[in-house]
Amino acid sequence: MNLVGDDEQFDRLLIAARSYWEHRPPRDDSGPVVVAEAFHEDIRVIVRNLLVANAICDLRSARLVVLTGMDREWNEVLWEQFDVERIRRLSEAFGAAKVFDVHDLVNRHLSDRGDSPSADRGDSPTEVSDPETVAAVEKATLIRLGRVPRLPDAEEPWHRPRRSRTRALSAVYDRLFAELSPDALVTSHVDYDQWGLAVDTAIRREVPVVHVQSTGTLKAYALFPERRRGLGTFREELTCQIAEYFEEFVWSNRDLIKPSAEFLAWRAKVNLGRPSWWRAGNVSDFELRTETERRQIRQHACERFGIDPDLPVFTVFHHAVSDALGTNRELFDDLARWFEETADFAAANDGVNWLFLDHPSQFRYDTTGHFASVAERHSARAHMAFMPSLALSKNVLWSVTEVGVTVRGSVSSELPAFGIPVIQAGWSEWSGCGLSHVAQTRDDYWRLLGEAVAKHAKGESILGAEQRERARLWLWLYRSGADVPSPLVPHWEVGAGNEYLSTLIAGLRHVERDGDPLYCSIRRMWERRDPLLSRFDVQDSSGFAAALAASRSAS
Repeated sequence: MNLVGDDEQFDRLLIAARSYWEHRPPRDDSGPVVVAEAFHEDIRVIVRNLLVANAICDLRSARLVVLTGMDREWNEVLWEQFDVERIRRLSEAFGAAKVFDVHDLVNRHLSDRGDSPSADRGDSPTEVSDPETVAAVEKATLIRLGRVPRLPDAEEPWHRPRRSRTRALSAVYDRLFAELSPDALVTSHVDYDQWGLAVDTAIRREVPVVHVQSTGTLKAYALFPERRRGLGTFREELTCQIAEYFEEFVWSNRDLIKPSAEFLAWRAKVNLGRPSWWRAGNVSDFELRTETERRQIRQHACERFGIDPDLPVFTVFHHAVSDALGTNRELFDDLARWFEETADFAAANDGVNWLFLDHPSQFRYDTTGHFASVAERHSARAHMAFMPSLALSKNVLWSVTEVGVTVRGSVSSELPAFGIPVIQAGWSEWSGCGLSHVAQTRDDYWRLLGEAVAKHAKGESILGAEQRERARLWLWLYRSGADVPSPLVPHWEVGAGNEYLSTLIAGLRHVERDGDPLYCSIRRMWERRDPLLSRFDVQDSSGFAAALAASRSAS
């Protein structure tokens, strides 16, 4: 487990955590329970889950139960080291009444059925409450663990035992949640088998799910059972609820928020916040001040890419092709097929240039060379260029791009804020907020692309009248309004090194809970059943206005 520091430093952290939590009122062993997941090796992820779960425990007078354990295949793909015993000690120091090793329970479950954890019996009958959901999770997990764009025609030897393990995970979660009857599940992920099936069990049992984010100071999304519409996945539900929240509390207050949003958009230009997570340092700075500077950079970039500078450029952002397939609404069978068919469309539409960029972490998600194979197929097309994304600075990328094309990438929220329209072939959490052109069907996607080609070839733009303003308001919500500062939560960018450890220990030793925004924001989210944590009480119009005015004067 990637817990910073040596044993002495780790012990200091445990002492500080125990001191912080030990004086809470005793909790009845038969009383409410809040479950927190700890399947990650990064201490920042685990601590955020534990802090949010403990805040809910205080609201509900509940006990904290932690789920952990090491899965061999996930460990080989994602982690460098994973120490279950250290996680257990950390969880107990943060007040956990019980820590379950879920993967040990899965091994016992398979053993009781006559299967070893690696037995080749993927077709063994294990009862699951929602076979369709489990089958979808199985597929997404196999693709991610295999780091392939899609499942091969011939099943790999390890697929069948993995399917058996996935079904066993579902059965173990169903049994645990039946025994615990938790008031909430707090998790860092909502996808794949070891995380997603816990979320699936919670949703079916009408347990609130809080999804803590690995970015910013403290961000979290929440799905409450009474707010569900029966749309399917956690992410689908969340997209619709965030859209409603945005319309009611952000768009309706746009005149009030606009000065702050404009300031934040300036910070985003120089990458003083998220998204643009895939660029760092000077390569992320957007320093152009005039249209003349942009045209000069654009001319240079087109010459460098070997494309016609007199034609508009549509930039297509490749995804991490094995990442979380099917967890939100998507128009194509998989992310690879979307990319392939979009490239075929581009090949037949030479009225504009097409710039295809790989994902900056492609090597972590694809071992098949998918991007290179698509590039090779279209290498003879003069109006198509394929480039490594990290070979472009933000100055070049934003200067050359007239239209962005993605499924759910963060560019669909960032580019419109600076006047660059985006077409999406799927949903991200902001897709209902009016930032981009979101296709509803495949035919609609091709229609949107065709109309964009026709308009931009004539020097026009598909940017909607409100999209730039909405996108800047979304940036404000994502980076400010829904990002809650707390002295107990070091900013994500502090990293997981010694500085993080020192900051965390100081907070646990010296910060009191009274008035801590962490607790105030979680209480507000819980009581109002909001889909996200909020820094401001947006329902208190006068207080909201005063808080924004104070923050602007401070800036």
